[in-house]
Order: sequence, then C-alpha cells, then structure tokens
Amino acid sequence: MKTFAGRSHSVALVILIGSAKLAFAQSGGTGMAMPATTLLVAQLDAKQVVGGSASSATGTGAFLLDPAGRTLEYSLTYQGLEAGSASSVALYNFGKGKTGEAVKVICGAGAPPCPSSSFATLTGRFEREQGRPLDNHLIGEFDSERVYVEIVGGGGKPEIRGQLSANSAMVKFVNYVAHLAPMQGVDSKGSGTAIYSETYLPNAKVSVFYAATVAGTSGALASAGLVGDTSPNAHLFTQRQALPKLKLVLSHDTNTGGSFSGLYEVQSSAPNALLATPLQSKGNGAAGIVVTTSRFPRGELYGALVPVR
Repeated sequence: MKTFAGRSHSVALVILIGSAKLAFAQSGGTGMAMPATTLLVAQLDAKQVVGGSASSATGTGAFLLDPAGRTLEYSLTYQGLEAGSASSVALYNFGKGKTGEAVKVICGAGAPPCPSSSFATLTGRFEREQGRPLDNHLIGEFDSERVYVEIVGGGGKPEIRGQLSANSAMVKFVNYVAHLAPMQGVDSKGSGTAIYSETYLPNAKVSVFYAATVAGTSGALASAGLVGDTSPNAHLFTQRQALPKLKLVLSHDTNTGGSFSGLYEVQSSAPNALLATPLQSKGNGAAGIVVTTSRFPRGELYGALVPVR
C-alpha cells in the first residue's frame, strides 16, 4: 500500500497533501480490490517546473485511467498563462524534479493547436492507438506517479507543471469529478475542472479533500459550495453551503478565474455535514459544486459531481 510524504491526518488512514500535491482514496468499499477506473489528479503550478518558472498561472487536471480498456480520459483547466496562449500541453514520463519524454500530447507539438487564449478547459480521450500505447509498462508508470503534465507557454518555456497522483486506502472512500459550466441564466463563458474526495475514517469521521481550477469567468473568483439538487434554486450558493477551509490561488489575471482547494473533517452523523455522498441519495438529482465570482455572488459555474467507478 502506497503512502506519500506530507502530513498525517488520521491514525487509521494517512491523507497527505503538499502545496501542489494530492493524495486521496481511489474507490469505494474496503479499498482492497483494483478499481475499474483510476482517478489521477494533477495540481499545476510554477514551483514544479524543472529549472524554475516565475509564472503565477494555475491548473487542475482529472485523468481517468481505464487499465482494462487501455484508455485515458481527461479534463484539464488552466488559467493565467503569462506568455499568451499555450504552445503545448502534454504528459511526460518521469518523476518529480526530472524531465522526461512526451507520452501523450494533448495540444500543440504536432497535435492540434492549443486554444488561442491564456486560459482554457481541455477534455478528451486517448485511445490505444494514439501516441505511445497504454501498455502494462506505461500503466505502471502512471501508478508509480512517474507521469506529469506540463504546459509550455507562448514564449516556448514551461510555465506550470503537475505530477499525476493517486492513492488507495484500507477504508471506505468515494471520489468525484465535476465539469464546471455556466449556470442557467448566467451570462458567462467560464469553464472548469473540479475533484472532490471523501474518505470515511473511524469514529464516524469523514475527511474531505477538494480542488478545482476555473477559467474564463466574468468576475474574480470568490468562493465555492457543495449543493444538492432538491429544489429549483438548489444550485444557488448560500454561505451555509460554502466549502470549509477554502484556499484561493490567483494568477496575475484575477478577473478570469483561478484555483482553489481545501481539506476538512466532519462527523458523518452531523445534521448539516457537507458531504456529497448523502446528497446523492436525496432529492431528484446529484450533488454538485457551485462556484461564485464577484459578478455572480450566488453562482456563476456549476458542475454535477460524478462518482468515479
């Protein structure tokens, strides 16, 4: 069973989070069986770039690896590139602190061009025949955290990078991914990628980690909340739904998005515990993440939380 360098969060389970590093549970149940799909998360920033980068851009990527089908589905949002649009976005095979060969190119560098802006949300799916095959060796490299995603800016130099991280645990856990889009009736061209993870600890405690990057918003990033879909106004943000211990990370372009993350612990039996899994079983729909901005304090973006299975 893998562990990661970081800080201890429980005697029974260690959840470790560094400044740009995420370790979280991978599937429900006991955690003993190999999940059908593995969620790998990357939190991108300049500090992880080999040789250094002064960029204040940020990014969040959710990568769903299906070993049996040998496919990799991704959703990646970046914001605030300082050298214009990205010249390339790609996955590389090597560990932290080193550089390696490109194994999957998302855009640029011989693939279709990257979007012509300093921010974007990229989604897609790598099949068996695209780029380096997803053979057992490469799947093992993903599992060993020897794959990273790097964004090269318009100046030809890497701006931000993030290692793809996953973990598994001996307790019950559930992971979710949300694709953020403008809420109904909101004049916005924003988008985003969010992940949310619940790990069920002894004594009815639940540890929750969440992270997201939003881009192209019509106002400065303000807050985020966990909401249910039980009424027509269920997606509207209220302070009691705000995700606790939220930390904002903003780039030089503060009016078009940014990144946020947080880690908190609650009692599962608490009446007002902010937990997605109980919300999934109530009302007419799934739980979701709502993101607020200075222009839309009740919510600009929303995404339903889809469980990773």
